[in-house]
Amino acid sequence: MNASLLFRAVLAFAGACLYATTASAHGGDHIQPGANLWLEWNFAPSIIAGTVLVVWIYLRGMGRRAIIRNPPPIWRHLLFLAGLLATFIALQSPIDAMADRSFAIHQIQHIMLRMIAPMLLILSSPQAVLIAGLPDRMRKGLLSATVSNTYVQSVFRVMRSAAGAWAIFVLLLYFWQIPVMHDAAIENEALHYLMHATMLASGLLFFYVIFERHRVGISIPFGLRQLMLIGAIVSNILIGSLTTMKSMVLYSAYGDERLFGLHPLADEAVGGYIMWVPSSMMALIAILIVFHKWGKDEEQRYQRSREWTGSNTAALEFPQTAEELRLKVGHANRVTGFSLFLVSLTMLAGSLLTAILISIYG
Repeated sequence: MNASLLFRAVLAFAGACLYATTASAHGGDHIQPGANLWLEWNFAPSIIAGTVLVVWIYLRGMGRRAIIRNPPPIWRHLLFLAGLLATFIALQSPIDAMADRSFAIHQIQHIMLRMIAPMLLILSSPQAVLIAGLPDRMRKGLLSATVSNTYVQSVFRVMRSAAGAWAIFVLLLYFWQIPVMHDAAIENEALHYLMHATMLASGLLFFYVIFERHRVGISIPFGLRQLMLIGAIVSNILIGSLTTMKSMVLYSAYGDERLFGLHPLADEAVGGYIMWVPSSMMALIAILIVFHKWGKDEEQRYQRSREWTGSNTAALEFPQTAEELRLKVGHANRVTGFSLFLVSLTMLAGSLLTAILISIYG
């Protein structure tokens, strides 16, 4: 995939998905005392229209891509629809209504927007299908003009780097957890929309870099992707444990009476635990997926190296003894082992940090 097509794919994908998040921020404002919260679906016209539009573009692209030699398998289509459904549920189901009245429920919504939906959407690799489904005038006009802009290319190059994607993903979470910003987003519709849109966008960017198809000299090495995920786990442990262990109420916008009769401090402690453990578990799942992709990439490279070309150089690529085989796979094995060591070390550091915080704040 050349650079121009890559830009088109990412912009079309992100724009289509972010369009589906346009909704009223305060889903719980209309809830009356004693109402059944589990029946509070929003069904905002903008969300429904946006979701239908994305599905239409995707189905249109499926029809066009079906005539090529190797069309996308069915499981990729199912992953995309599941990711879109997760986004819809996060913004339209009772989760959205309850999120304005409970810090803990709000963190569940954020995990769905920031991690679950982006992971499913990116794993489906929908870029080519979405581009194929766009109207010709939009694909050849607006999209082409945007991706050919040198400023856009420069910004995207920085954003899709390992440091850029990781910093955006982590720092946006921390920014929106600053009490004054978080409370302002709860009380202001435009800010709340911005919070949801940026969380979804940062998740799409982060997991696009994490799950991007490996291309030597272009994409980020698998080992560095593992480090990005480990760094995300550490950040989750830090902010989640601090929020759980604190002894004062930080987020006053939810009111003094939280949902389910929880004390504000207990509500925020549960929310901190959600940022801490479930978010870290999602990152661990991503680590396992990257390991699988890494193994498949090594297998494909090994199979290519076994293709006989009849030259003496090709003959040298075939290990003749066990020692030669160990030398050829030694580097890859060391990198894999080091990654596993870092994952284990991160878990140990998280446990020690938890014990220290409990001893200080417990």
